[in-house]
Amino acid sequence: MSKLIPQEYDTVLLKTGEVVGLMEQMDETHFLPDYGVETPEQEEKTMAMKPISIDNIEKVIYRSKDTY
Repeated sequence: MSKLIPQEYDTVLLKTGEVVGLMEQMDETHFLPDYGVETPEQEEKTMAMKPISIDNIEKVIYRSKDTY
């Protein structure tokens, strides 16, 4: 079974159990995450714009068909 490598616009499961969208790939191993804005905590994390490492990603759970 092959493992998907995270890319921009994927939705991923972090090792912390959080589901986030990957907004922008900063380099080969870091992404700007979108935690959402449904709760103040999610909005605060998204607005902080702290990159997440590929090492913090458990797995890709969604990839748009339009992503190549």
